[in-house]
Amino acid sequence: MWPGPVHADQYRSEVKELDRTPAKAVPKETQELLRSTTDPYAKALLLRDLAAQALKDKDYAAAAKYLEDAIAQNSLSGVALDEMRKDLTQLYIASGRHKDVIAALEKTVKNNPKAPVEQQIALAAAYLEFERYADALPLLERAIAATRNPDESWLAALLGAYMGLGRHADAQALLDRLVRLNPARREYWMQLAALQLKAGQKERALATLELAQRQGHLHDAAERLQLIGLTAQLGAPFEAGSLMQPWIESGVLAADAENWKLLAGLWVAARESALAIPALEAALAQAPSAELYLQLGRLHMDREEYEPAARALEHAVSRGAASGGALMALGTAYYQQGEFDAAGRAFREAAGHRETRAAAEQWLQYVDNAELRGAQLAALGRRRAHKPDEAVRLSGRLAGATVAVATAAELPAQVRDRATLAGGALTPIGAEAGGNAAGTIPPWDGGLTPDKWPKAFKRGGRIVDPFPDDQPLFVITGANAAQHADKLTSGHRALLAKYPSYRLPVYPTRRSAAYPAAIYEATRANKGRAKLLGSDALSGAKLGFPFPEPASGVEILWNHRVRFRGNSVQAQSTQAVVNPSGEQANRLKQNERVYYRYANLADPADLARDNILLYYLTWFSRSGGSDVDFLALAHETANSMKDARAIWVLPPGIRKMFRIPPVGYDQPFPGSEGISFVDMIDMYNGAFDRYVWKLTGKRELYIPYNAYRLSDGRYKYEQMLKPGHFNPEGARYELHRVWAIEAVERGGKRHSFGKRMFYVDEDTWNVVLVENFDREGRLWRFQEGHLLVLYDVPYSNCIPVVTYDLKDGRYFVNRLTAEDPPPRYDLPDVDKQDFLPATVKNRYAR
Repeated sequence: MWPGPVHADQYRSEVKELDRTPAKAVPKETQELLRSTTDPYAKALLLRDLAAQALKDKDYAAAAKYLEDAIAQNSLSGVALDEMRKDLTQLYIASGRHKDVIAALEKTVKNNPKAPVEQQIALAAAYLEFERYADALPLLERAIAATRNPDESWLAALLGAYMGLGRHADAQALLDRLVRLNPARREYWMQLAALQLKAGQKERALATLELAQRQGHLHDAAERLQLIGLTAQLGAPFEAGSLMQPWIESGVLAADAENWKLLAGLWVAARESALAIPALEAALAQAPSAELYLQLGRLHMDREEYEPAARALEHAVSRGAASGGALMALGTAYYQQGEFDAAGRAFREAAGHRETRAAAEQWLQYVDNAELRGAQLAALGRRRAHKPDEAVRLSGRLAGATVAVATAAELPAQVRDRATLAGGALTPIGAEAGGNAAGTIPPWDGGLTPDKWPKAFKRGGRIVDPFPDDQPLFVITGANAAQHADKLTSGHRALLAKYPSYRLPVYPTRRSAAYPAAIYEATRANKGRAKLLGSDALSGAKLGFPFPEPASGVEILWNHRVRFRGNSVQAQSTQAVVNPSGEQANRLKQNERVYYRYANLADPADLARDNILLYYLTWFSRSGGSDVDFLALAHETANSMKDARAIWVLPPGIRKMFRIPPVGYDQPFPGSEGISFVDMIDMYNGAFDRYVWKLTGKRELYIPYNAYRLSDGRYKYEQMLKPGHFNPEGARYELHRVWAIEAVERGGKRHSFGKRMFYVDEDTWNVVLVENFDREGRLWRFQEGHLLVLYDVPYSNCIPVVTYDLKDGRYFVNRLTAEDPPPRYDLPDVDKQDFLPATVKNRYAR
């Protein structure tokens, strides 16, 4: 409703300064003053007062006429004019006499684009009251287009017209504008989410509901469950569970059997059994069922908790879950506890089911064998007690916290305040563009672009050192390591302390990183668009680095994982294990053929339609070339919760490709004699679910950088592979800024490394150093990647990579290239058909 009499603060911009104090005015009637004055500004204010009086007398027609005349004086400006226009529009509408408004305005306003916008809005509002959406729409669109800052009520009226006419795409675009204009209006958020769901835009609907939740706009259980369900559907069950559990515990959602069951399902999907078990137990306390007891028993079995597993499975069987599979699980649980009679009963019942007969009969041979029983009892005596679960920290992202594992307050200041870095100037992929205060790290100048390549380099040829005249500034040894300790990782300090001959020659810092312009543009476009639907599910990103301004360690490692490395490549390199004596073991040639789909300049993958990052084929041999001793094929996905990594292998001497379960984590890498694990390939390439990741900030460190002399052919492999450690003669270390990320083993998960520290170069997003600690917290294995910028395709990679076992003194080197043929990039006619198992078998099987 129009507010009535004028207030002084509405017209501050219209105050006039007088030269002297005026004489006391003689009171006159407002109408008489209006007739006698010739000043347009004074007339406008008098008309405004007359309108206020007419409104008080409920003479809406007169009030409207006075305001129209006031606006027609063209003497008001700024806030005063905007307020008067809004008052007039509200007056037209507030009268509630919509038929009268239509009768008064239709002839002169409906088809008159020059009619006052207030009259167009008033007529449109009247049309809307009678659901004449088609008549209202052009009036609203014209009036809004002609007004610099249209009132929110006008936009809301336009929304009503769009919805009435079924123009949902236009309504959705308008709601995007309205939620920005007035985020406190709950209806806008809920309408927007509903339209996005109607259009099949689940990811956008989820984002809308997330923001609505953060502002307290989700009021009932159905709305909250919708947010939870969407989050889980889009591959983020941990986020969904993190939202649902506190809602149940606080009473926001009912603590009934159905909600506990749903929560348990989310934790199972997130592979958080320590959280799933109490949720299942809460559901069972209210509504016992064979299905839930069976699920509970299997969770305990997965965790090797055989006593509670047997109890749960007994309940399941007694309530009707007497399938062969349930009985087999029950028998196994009893056997693992040494309760052989009970195990035998369960296996004999399982033998009565066709699908489990063979397996049950095999188990009965173990159960009935006295010698095997004794061995099992002895094993029970040696079995270590189950390690208590560490507390799992729920994500607070959907409830308003940062994506990082740490809360916003716990993040390092330099992470919270990225905008202040280097005066706010960042490189196109998110590094600090400026140098450091000491001048020991220079500003980035664009890197090794083609105009800066060495003249001796020929496309397709071996790499050439672009800095041939550089000499070490100084050399760090065990004797002077303490002077440089603040810029050394614990891995380098350990090597310097262990080997007197180990050293780090430190050269001037060269910020040589460069990427194609298309990567820079795509990275800018990804900012604010890319997101994680759970740690192992990337969404919304295309071609460039997904997170140029990361808020978490996982986001940084996704930048490393999908970094540009050309459209395709075929390369051969050498790897070897070096024993403490210097003897080389298991020296192999590795061939790799890769078709990159995410960071592909010619045809970048659309992750919304094609859940693929790359196709990867590798084979190992003693002699190199096309000889194959062992071959593996992998299809790497962007959302492993939706589609896990697909792996096939071709064992030696067998003409058949075998599909195997997804390999990863701490499974040994071929030829490394157990020093390197599969998730250490490319410094790190594994899933993120076994660790809690914490971004600890940035550091200035001496890291291996611009190591061209290790690959340009001047050093032979025999010269590089020395006893104890890699020969530092051709190595080069420089001072650079790196992101530091701590990964600590998640409760309920198991990995050979209890903790890992990753150091990621800011200019390339390459992981360059990794410290891997054992379960007791001792530094065990140290990875060192010698980073350089390639020419044929402008990207950066670690070549070679050295992995030290600091306990037994061995080290493993791979990606040695100095004596192998140069790689070939952007292969002609490469296609995903080349990476089908049948194609690979026909081409490589012998």
